Amino acid sequence: MRRQNQIGAALAITSSIIWSGNFIVSRYAIHLAGPATLAFFRWTVATIFMLPFAYKNFKSEIPIFKQNKLYFFLMGLVGFAIYNTLIYTAGHYTTVINMALFGSTVHPIVAALLAAYFVNEKLHWKNITGIILGLIGTLYLLTKGHLSNITHFEIGLGDVWMILAGICFGSYNVFVRKKPQGISNNSFLLVLFAIGSILLFPVAIFEMNFIQPVVYNYHLLWIVLYIGIGNSTISYLIWNNAIQKIGAGKAGLFGTLIPFLSSIEAVLFLGESFSTAQVISGLIIVTGIVINTWPSPIKPIVHQS
Repeated sequence: MRRQNQIGAALAITSSIIWSGNFIVSRYAIHLAGPATLAFFRWTVATIFMLPFAYKNFKSEIPIFKQNKLYFFLMGLVGFAIYNTLIYTAGHYTTVINMALFGSTVHPIVAALLAAYFVNEKLHWKNITGIILGLIGTLYLLTKGHLSNITHFEIGLGDVWMILAGICFGSYNVFVRKKPQGISNNSFLLVLFAIGSILLFPVAIFEMNFIQPVVYNYHLLWIVLYIGIGNSTISYLIWNNAIQKIGAGKAGLFGTLIPFLSSIEAVLFLGESFSTAQVISGLIIVTGIVINTWPSPIKPIVHQS
């Protein structure tokens, strides 16, 4: 059990590292493609890349997919089409740090609460402590170490989009545990990628023709490959495995690392200054994650004579 917790934690951290770059990309790409178009490109590339790895399993699992059409439609809609479009929309209105803060604060709380209700994951003191420390770390980063700054903070339109995105991803984290028996991880993702792409196709066509034309260049190509292969196929496979090993509530809490990771990336790639508040908030968030995922001691079995 201890080994399983360690592996699950490592997988969740790896996904968080890869995903944290999504906020950087969403800000960088706002002049290259609209949010629905960028999300459509993402899931189309992810579908193509996943197909050779998942086709064999998918072919044998088609009857199970047909029996659970509504489940897969809703998961593709909420966890893929809507979620990522909301992120890329938020990138047009708010900063990278705000995107990471709001999205990553909301989704672990939503995941923990929904997991307790729908999949019977008990909320114990470790979960609650981890959530509280995650919120404190995020609040510390938000206020730059001075809580008095919270009175001057205003939630903008982009922040609202990120809160909604966090709700979507928190819901996905929980209901992935309801994946029908007999469905492999790779075919599961292939179908959800494809559903997200299909649902976004008409929206993307309308957007690129009437709202924001696409700027085709090498920057867009590398961005689409990054979000389509690394940020989608690889990360989601890793993330789903983490959920299976440590549960949706615990895995979701690792998302609170993303604001700290995004801050580091903003320094490395956008030339922003790294502050003491970012270091302290990161330590608080990591402490919450360690407490939440630390395995409970195994009680010895007492044999009665």
